[in-house]
Amino acid sequence: MDIPEQPKDFQPELILTQQQVADLAGIMFHPGFKVFQLIGKSAVDQFTTSCLNQDDDKQILSAHKSAKVAAQLYTMWLVRMKQEVHDYSSAIKDKDKIEDPTANLDMGVFATLDDVEETLS
Repeated sequence: MDIPEQPKDFQPELILTQQQVADLAGIMFHPGFKVFQLIGKSAVDQFTTSCLNQDDDKQILSAHKSAKVAAQLYTMWLVRMKQEVHDYSSAIKDKDKIEDPTANLDMGVFATLDDVEETLS
């Protein structure tokens, strides 16, 4: 089977919108996602087990390649999902940090808390 040549401007990288990542986070934190993962792992295991059920070396090698691709795909898929959700939740946490409104004020002699305490005593 010949693989057609990829166009020169082919970009396999997918950039998700914030809404898509938020939806993805909702799916990943849903209790049903653990069931979905079990099914995915089971499918990868079926590919791996098929290596044992082959008759000759050529079939074993072919089954091994399929099992390897299945495991790599499943792993890449989970890593990407976790990374997207982690980046999204980190961005939200950074954005929601409370900033000190007095941080940029010129406090003169009261530059530190120690200075204030010394003045009051």
